[in-house]
Amino acid sequence: MKTFEERINDGLKGQYQGLSNGFERINKYIFGLQRSCYYLLGGSSGSGKTTLVDYMLINAIEDAERQKMPINIFYYSLEINEVSKKANWLSVLIHQKYDIIISPEKIKGLGDFRLDKNELEIVNNTLPDLELLWSKINWVWDSINPTGIYKSAWDFMAKKGKFNYEPYLDENGIEKQRITSFELYNDKEYNIIIVDHIALLHLERGFTLKENLDKLSEYSVKLRNLFGMTIMFLQQFNDGLSSIERLKFKGADHSPQQTDFKDSRNPYTDADIVLGVMNAYKLDMETSLGYNINFKGAKYNLLERFRLLKIIKNRLSRDGLSIGLLFIPEAGSFEELPYPQDINDEYVEKINKLNNK
Repeated sequence: MKTFEERINDGLKGQYQGLSNGFERINKYIFGLQRSCYYLLGGSSGSGKTTLVDYMLINAIEDAERQKMPINIFYYSLEINEVSKKANWLSVLIHQKYDIIISPEKIKGLGDFRLDKNELEIVNNTLPDLELLWSKINWVWDSINPTGIYKSAWDFMAKKGKFNYEPYLDENGIEKQRITSFELYNDKEYNIIIVDHIALLHLERGFTLKENLDKLSEYSVKLRNLFGMTIMFLQQFNDGLSSIERLKFKGADHSPQQTDFKDSRNPYTDADIVLGVMNAYKLDMETSLGYNINFKGAKYNLLERFRLLKIIKNRLSRDGLSIGLLFIPEAGSFEELPYPQDINDEYVEKINKLNNK
């Protein structure tokens, strides 16, 4: 295990820079995607939390490639199947590479959506980029229980380094060995677990849903602390955000908070960084963070394209901060909105053009 002085020296070398998640402003406080960090993202159903995590992950993998850092990902996609996930990711890559929108619906040929000749060529040219990203991920499409995730991660990580042990006496006075620490062969490596979303995991035998989530979080703390794994969990919100009492009370905090997490609060307690995403339009809000959502007579309204992203908890730096995001679901993408006072006519035109698609 590294000494504190060694940790400081590694910091001077930029080893804790973190992988970019695509958001410059928010990274000033959460420092991208860090090793040995437990992330929790909460949101109501349909808020775009899966799209947000995927967008952040794609940017992180691309950054790892640029920095030539090894990255291994276990992604438990329990809500979206492989075909839909590939189409969604391909839309993101096309938007990044060509600055055009080819929707997942068009890529899959749903209903009357069809690719034209030029779009088909773009899709085929982008497929190798998708396959490169795909190769970094161990995909799991079927549900599994928390113990299954823990055992798979343990077996994988055990081959990535060496355990250190110390002797101890058991209750019968017999000397035994116990694990004290783990050293990666390559300490620049990122090893990541993602579960979308945690309430869809199989229950351990005899467990309630809350007990299942508590066990999952307990395992995740062990994987983070021993192996330095990065944990990213998605959790549903309860109905607190849209409760009548909260919406009608002018002094209430309408942004995501701890009490909004559904089924168990243990993941929130154990996590290092907790983010919450909110669709203000669905809550009938006219404005949010100074942005026009559905304000009568305004020169622009973001409508369904606005998302509030809040750092609810942050053990690494400040929390309680919120930023506005422009949501482009047909490209699986987000971008940080300019500050409200910096939205000029050109950006208004961009918003209106997207809204009229």
